[in-house]
Amino acid sequence: MTALRFIRVVAAGGAAVAAAALFTTSDRSRPAPSLRAFRIDAGGLALRAVRSGHGPHVLFLHGYGESLVAWRGVFDAVARHADAIAIDLPGFGLSAKPPSGYATDSLATVVLRTLDALGVAEVVVVGHSLGGAVAVAAAAAAPQRVRGLVLVAPAVIAAPWSQWPRQVDSGTVGRLRDAIARYETMRSRFTAPHDPAWLSEDDTALAYDAATDPAYRAALEAVLREFDFASLTPARAAALRMPILLIWGRYDQVVPFGLASRLRQALPAARLQAIERSWHRPHVERPDAVADTILAFLRALDAPEVGRTH
Repeated sequence: MTALRFIRVVAAGGAAVAAAALFTTSDRSRPAPSLRAFRIDAGGLALRAVRSGHGPHVLFLHGYGESLVAWRGVFDAVARHADAIAIDLPGFGLSAKPPSGYATDSLATVVLRTLDALGVAEVVVVGHSLGGAVAVAAAAAAPQRVRGLVLVAPAVIAAPWSQWPRQVDSGTVGRLRDAIARYETMRSRFTAPHDPAWLSEDDTALAYDAATDPAYRAALEAVLREFDFASLTPARAAALRMPILLIWGRYDQVVPFGLASRLRQALPAARLQAIERSWHRPHVERPDAVADTILAFLRALDAPEVGRTH
């Protein structure tokens, strides 16, 4: 996939989100939200979070250019059976946006510090795209703390666009990063980090507009400079001995579905669940199917025959 093709694919997804928003039921007909956002201090970084439910701990990590709100279609269903937690990763949503610190392992450290702050010793981590790569890095760094992994189109092996820095000169790379950051800033108008019908927040938080925040734009570019979107080394794969579920949209063109077979070669014990009629964001496009798949995975973890090997 060329750089231009990648941007067009992502832009098409943004247009679909915008169109869907036009037909969303008015907030006036919805009940007041039962969830309220709160803040976590993760090693000096302030992160926005939401938490609900009781049972096994499940942590949701969003993808590039998104926020915890992306999980709203799945979160409530899981929270009926688990202690569901979702956070905005640094640089995104309403979390802190430092000028640097977006390497894969750096974000994984933030995730582990978040678990410390929440008093969570062991967790199932659900990560989408960039969040899937962060989940893998956290699990490899502290396998004793990760009971299971659910990776939704994880950006951990080399999609064609992840090779841009090797294929083109640095000037072109800079322009590509700028184009993607500009697009993602614009897309935040349609994928805003707020949903007052789902998540209660104070007026200051609700007034935040990512599209007008220069720190957000700078963070988007910093992530593209620092994050490794092909971070699954053989050593890291060998450290992942916990149960792993891969969820992939059959029509994904951002992290193409064809990469699932390569990832299963690296993680032979992983189970793959394809989501039909879905693209790069199956948890947004087909949330019921994704929630059912995650809940089945959680039930299997509690079955007597499922044991951990780490």
